[in-house]
Amino acid sequence: MKSLMQKYLERFVRLTVVLINLNSVIAYAQDNTGTISGEVRDAVSKRPLLYANVSVVGTQFGAVTDDKGYFVIKKITQGTYQLKTSYIGYSPLLKDDIVVVHLRNTSASIELFPSQIELNEVSVTGGYFQKPLDQSLSIRSLTQQEIRRSPGSAEDIFRVMQSLPGVATAGGKSAQLIVRGGSPDENLTLLDNIEIYNPIHFARTGESMGIISIINPSLLKGVDFMTGGFPAKYGDKMSSVFEMSLLDGNKEIYNTDINANLGGFGAMVDGPVPGNGSMIFSARRGFFDLLTNLMNKPAAPQYYDAVAKLTYDLDEKNRISIVGFYYLDQILREGTSTTKKTTSEATNFKYDYLTRDDYGTAFGINWRFLFSPKAFSLTTLSFSGNGWNTLQGTETDRSLSGEDIRENSFDVKNEITFNILPNLELKTGGYLRFIDSKHITWKPADTTRIGQIIPATSVSFLPEMSNKVTFFLQDTWRPFSRLSLSTGIRYDYFSFTKESNFSPRIAASFHLTDKTSLNASFGKFYQTPAAYQIALDPHNVFLMSSLATHYIVGIDHLFAEDTKFTVEAYYKDLTEVFVANDTTDVLTNAGSGFARGIEFSLQKKFTDGIVGSASYSYSVSKRRDASNTETYYFEYDRPHIVNLIGGIELSETWQLGFKFQYASGNPYTPVVGTAIKNGTYYAVDGAYNSSRLPDYHKLDIRIDKKFVFEKWTLTAYLDLWNVYNRENVLSYSSKVDATGVITTTPRLDFGILPILGLSAQF
Repeated sequence: MKSLMQKYLERFVRLTVVLINLNSVIAYAQDNTGTISGEVRDAVSKRPLLYANVSVVGTQFGAVTDDKGYFVIKKITQGTYQLKTSYIGYSPLLKDDIVVVHLRNTSASIELFPSQIELNEVSVTGGYFQKPLDQSLSIRSLTQQEIRRSPGSAEDIFRVMQSLPGVATAGGKSAQLIVRGGSPDENLTLLDNIEIYNPIHFARTGESMGIISIINPSLLKGVDFMTGGFPAKYGDKMSSVFEMSLLDGNKEIYNTDINANLGGFGAMVDGPVPGNGSMIFSARRGFFDLLTNLMNKPAAPQYYDAVAKLTYDLDEKNRISIVGFYYLDQILREGTSTTKKTTSEATNFKYDYLTRDDYGTAFGINWRFLFSPKAFSLTTLSFSGNGWNTLQGTETDRSLSGEDIRENSFDVKNEITFNILPNLELKTGGYLRFIDSKHITWKPADTTRIGQIIPATSVSFLPEMSNKVTFFLQDTWRPFSRLSLSTGIRYDYFSFTKESNFSPRIAASFHLTDKTSLNASFGKFYQTPAAYQIALDPHNVFLMSSLATHYIVGIDHLFAEDTKFTVEAYYKDLTEVFVANDTTDVLTNAGSGFARGIEFSLQKKFTDGIVGSASYSYSVSKRRDASNTETYYFEYDRPHIVNLIGGIELSETWQLGFKFQYASGNPYTPVVGTAIKNGTYYAVDGAYNSSRLPDYHKLDIRIDKKFVFEKWTLTAYLDLWNVYNRENVLSYSSKVDATGVITTTPRLDFGILPILGLSAQF
């Protein structure tokens, strides 16, 4: 493995030397300038703001928006800038990381919030850290460039999120999000208001693994990540909301991006469409199957994904955007028929033969209608499909175990926002979802590691189409200049379980000064059982929703316009939690538990060529399977988490970044001895989750070099994971041989791993 990594490093160094030599002999383009264009809108009513001032900080460049809120700033020398936007009656906004590339157009979508405080002694401005009025705490927003340059992420959005306060990493081999002690399936993921069931390649619903996001980060305008206390418009999940917004293609010129790294190859194009429209499209193909062949591994995983968006402004009041994506994951393992597979490798697999296909698709239309200067509606019609097929077996019977699972949904959503008064915003809406699912599985009889007999099962779950109905009402009210209150109520009905739930939410933010605010929130968050959980056994039709009650308090302080410090404490009370059985597939609502913690974070935006953040989280997450049983540490409990991230722009063409992560090891159940059953030795487990894996820590470094040619720009980067080659343990596997000897083998995370990448922009 080390020799392979050394080869990659040597090749990257040679490539870098060649590019540097090329760069020294090829002259920069005579016109090394680019363009910034975009629109400025009211963040509440979405109406365009006419004659807003947009300026490039530190330069003489700027523009005023036209009667559609649109602006264009031309002839800007290539580089990284900040945009400042101001408008009377609104908090000024600073956007960092606006990268101008020669001969290209950079799009900027700007939304201004009405000024919240206007007192002689207090003057609150938006700066770099504006946030939605209805989410006063537990939210972090990231820009496209923050995602791109993050070390140790290989430009994957979910790996970037793993470095945020309150989020634990599942290791380098998984991009799943573990938020405040919750499991990955407790997170809601949205793409332009369309829910995504499985946002990560090779991560099935209910699993903790997954390699890379299905969304090319170059497509993203930005993301909002809410780790608790989210408003009433979001629901059916207990832990977090991850909302991604796609870029609208620019209306000036066509931009083309081609990129490649060890994970795969991709291409993206965006530009104008006749009829006052724009488009953006991306497609990628993974390289993992090529890498596994190089490393002499028996499995050959490969993935494909494509995302597109078409936006049209029908007139000044109506905008329609059509969004679609598709992904396909495939794994093939041929077992003993694969000549490259060694005998020792063959014994590590329960079945010699495996085929696995995971697929997902979504298509939706968003219609935004401004029906008055102070109100707008957003209507979404969408279809989402998600499924997987698996066959496992031996050379003689390749279908000993298998599954054919599908879940489709048809959604109609509507949301209306009224800016009733300057200090009062009202939002109401609802949605109707039709769910069509199929779940067919079969597996032979088996024996667990500790000697328990598991009988053969065959499940055919073909329910009639069910539906979910939701209504919500929420408001944001500023009774006086220092105080902001957000209240909401949500109603959910699930026809399959005949269950109705009401979820109250409330949040408050009090400004002590123009730089410091106190924040608090409370809310109830229900999560209905998923089809894959109900389908496991006929008894599971009696499952009801799980409930998490969030209590959060915090304080944030601006040390400077680009630097913010935050402290938050939270408590999540969990009831009616789904509990599984060790030897059957019956689930119950007998579980309960809690998660509590405190988070400290310091964030500096990218200004003066420097960016950075530091965070520390302490938390405890415990569960109980029944009222008469002991509590235990939940499998995702990680008491101490430290993240240190920094970056510096060494010159106009060189950037350097680093990330250090530390986390307590996950709890696991140790093997404490052996027992004999029917003449065979089996392992004896200790108390459930009574031990911990070794602490997890690693250092990642990223180096970027940009080369500017006459008509295109090339960026080469080295994202070096786990620089000091820490052997981080992800799990232990224990086996007992025929003589009663226990062998425990650690499953390790990646060692030192260079991710080499190239990105060409035309």
